[in-house]
Amino acid sequence: MRGAVTGLALLAAACGGPKTTNDPAAQNVIEATSKGVPAKVAAGTCNDKPDFVPVYKEAKIISCTSGEVAVTGKRSGTVIYTDFASPSTILAWSKQRALASGMSLGVEDGKSFSAVEGDRRTLRVMAESGTAVTNVTVNWGVKR
Repeated sequence: MRGAVTGLALLAAACGGPKTTNDPAAQNVIEATSKGVPAKVAAGTCNDKPDFVPVYKEAKIISCTSGEVAVTGKRSGTVIYTDFASPSTILAWSKQRALASGMSLGVEDGKSFSAVEGDRRTLRVMAESGTAVTNVTVNWGVKR
Protein backbone atom coordinates (compact mmCIF):
# COMPACT_ATOMS: atom_id res chain seq x y z
CA MET A 1 0.00 0.00 0.00
CA ARG A 2 2.85 2.38 0.86
CA GLY A 3 4.27 1.89 -2.63
CA ALA A 4 0.87 2.60 -4.18
CA VAL A 5 0.48 5.79 -2.16
CA THR A 6 4.00 6.90 -3.07
CA GLY A 7 3.37 6.17 -6.74
CA LEU A 8 0.08 8.00 -6.64
CA ALA A 9 1.74 10.94 -4.90
CA LEU A 10 4.26 11.10 -7.76
CA LEU A 11 1.38 11.07 -10.22
CA ALA A 12 -0.22 13.87 -8.25
CA ALA A 13 2.89 15.97 -8.71
CA ALA A 14 2.31 15.75 -12.45
CA CYS A 15 -1.25 17.05 -12.24
CA GLY A 16 -0.38 20.30 -13.99
CA GLY A 17 0.37 18.54 -17.27
CA PRO A 18 -1.49 16.03 -19.41
CA LYS A 19 -3.19 13.00 -17.87
CA THR A 20 -0.48 10.50 -16.88
CA THR A 21 -2.70 7.48 -16.19
CA ASN A 22 -5.95 5.93 -17.29
CA ASP A 23 -6.56 4.39 -13.84
CA PRO A 24 -9.70 6.07 -12.40
CA ALA A 25 -8.54 5.59 -8.80
CA ALA A 26 -5.21 7.25 -9.55
CA GLN A 27 -7.00 10.07 -11.36
CA ASN A 28 -9.15 10.61 -8.25
CA VAL A 29 -6.00 10.83 -6.12
CA ILE A 30 -4.40 13.28 -8.55
CA GLU A 31 -7.49 15.47 -8.53
CA ALA A 32 -7.85 15.34 -4.73
CA THR A 33 -4.19 16.09 -4.02
CA SER A 34 -4.30 19.05 -6.40
CA LYS A 35 -7.01 20.42 -4.06
CA GLY A 36 -4.94 19.88 -0.91
CA VAL A 37 -6.21 16.44 0.19
CA PRO A 38 -3.29 14.30 1.45
CA ALA A 39 -2.50 11.42 -0.93
CA LYS A 40 -2.82 8.92 1.93
CA VAL A 41 -6.45 9.98 2.47
CA ALA A 42 -7.25 10.31 -1.24
CA ALA A 43 -5.88 6.83 -1.97
CA GLY A 44 -8.56 5.10 0.13
CA THR A 45 -9.43 2.11 -2.03
CA CYS A 46 -12.15 0.52 0.10
CA ASN A 47 -10.24 -2.77 0.00
CA ASP A 48 -11.09 -3.41 3.66
CA LYS A 49 -14.82 -2.71 3.43
CA PRO A 50 -17.02 -5.75 4.12
CA ASP A 51 -18.72 -7.51 1.20
CA PHE A 52 -22.20 -6.50 2.39
CA VAL A 53 -21.39 -2.78 1.91
CA PRO A 54 -22.97 -1.79 -1.44
CA VAL A 55 -21.13 0.49 -3.87
CA TYR A 56 -22.99 1.00 -7.15
CA LYS A 57 -21.34 -0.22 -10.37
CA GLU A 58 -19.99 3.02 -11.87
CA ALA A 59 -19.20 4.82 -8.63
CA LYS A 60 -16.50 7.44 -8.35
CA ILE A 61 -15.17 6.95 -4.81
CA ILE A 62 -14.63 10.25 -3.03
CA SER A 63 -13.68 8.92 0.40
CA CYS A 64 -13.36 5.54 2.05
CA THR A 65 -12.52 5.28 5.74
CA SER A 66 -12.79 2.65 8.46
CA GLY A 67 -11.54 1.96 11.94
CA GLU A 68 -12.13 0.25 15.27
CA VAL A 69 -14.66 1.85 17.62
CA ALA A 70 -13.91 0.86 21.22
CA VAL A 71 -17.24 2.20 22.58
CA THR A 72 -19.39 0.00 20.34
CA GLY A 73 -17.04 -2.95 19.95
CA LYS A 74 -17.40 -2.67 16.19
CA ARG A 75 -15.28 -1.89 13.19
CA SER A 76 -17.09 0.80 11.26
CA GLY A 77 -16.59 2.90 8.20
CA THR A 78 -17.94 5.30 5.66
CA VAL A 79 -17.85 5.23 1.88
CA ILE A 80 -18.72 8.43 0.00
CA TYR A 81 -19.15 8.27 -3.76
CA THR A 82 -20.92 9.79 -6.73
CA ASP A 83 -22.68 8.03 -9.58
CA PHE A 84 -24.76 9.01 -12.60
CA ALA A 85 -27.65 6.68 -11.66
CA SER A 86 -30.67 8.22 -9.94
CA PRO A 87 -30.95 8.21 -6.14
CA SER A 88 -33.97 5.87 -6.30
CA THR A 89 -32.08 3.41 -8.53
CA ILE A 90 -29.07 3.35 -6.19
CA LEU A 91 -31.25 2.98 -3.08
CA ALA A 92 -33.33 0.16 -4.61
CA TRP A 93 -30.22 -1.72 -5.71
CA SER A 94 -28.54 -1.17 -2.32
CA LYS A 95 -31.64 -2.43 -0.44
CA GLN A 96 -31.72 -5.53 -2.62
CA ARG A 97 -28.05 -6.20 -1.81
CA ALA A 98 -28.65 -5.69 1.93
CA LEU A 99 -31.58 -8.12 1.94
CA ALA A 100 -29.61 -10.67 -0.12
CA SER A 101 -26.82 -10.55 2.48
CA GLY A 102 -29.25 -11.52 5.25
CA MET A 103 -29.97 -8.09 6.71
CA SER A 104 -33.40 -6.76 7.71
CA LEU A 105 -34.59 -3.33 6.65
CA GLY A 106 -35.03 -0.71 9.35
CA VAL A 107 -35.93 2.93 8.85
CA GLU A 108 -36.61 4.14 5.31
CA ASP A 109 -37.45 7.73 4.32
CA GLY A 110 -37.13 7.96 0.53
CA LYS A 111 -33.61 9.42 0.64
CA SER A 112 -32.03 6.76 2.84
CA PHE A 113 -32.53 3.43 4.55
CA SER A 114 -30.96 1.44 7.34
CA ALA A 115 -30.53 -2.30 7.64
CA VAL A 116 -29.30 -4.56 10.44
CA GLU A 117 -28.45 -8.14 11.24
CA GLY A 118 -29.10 -8.19 14.98
CA ASP A 119 -26.19 -6.49 16.70
CA ARG A 120 -23.70 -8.13 14.32
CA ARG A 121 -23.90 -5.77 11.30
CA THR A 122 -25.37 -2.35 10.59
CA LEU A 123 -25.78 -0.42 7.36
CA ARG A 124 -27.14 3.00 6.38
CA VAL A 125 -27.26 4.21 2.77
CA MET A 126 -28.14 7.80 1.87
CA ALA A 127 -28.51 9.06 -1.71
CA GLU A 128 -29.50 12.48 -2.99
CA SER A 129 -29.34 14.37 -6.24
CA GLY A 130 -26.38 16.66 -6.71
CA THR A 131 -25.22 18.70 -9.65
CA ALA A 132 -25.41 16.20 -12.56
CA VAL A 133 -24.65 13.24 -10.24
CA THR A 134 -26.08 11.41 -7.26
CA ASN A 135 -24.17 11.83 -3.99
CA VAL A 136 -24.11 8.66 -1.90
CA THR A 137 -22.93 8.04 1.66
CA VAL A 138 -22.76 4.53 3.06
CA ASN A 139 -22.11 3.98 6.79
CA TRP A 140 -21.46 0.48 8.06
CA GLY A 141 -20.51 -1.40 11.22
CA VAL A 142 -19.44 -4.95 11.99
CA LYS A 143 -19.17 -6.51 15.43
CA ARG A 144 -15.61 -7.65 16.16
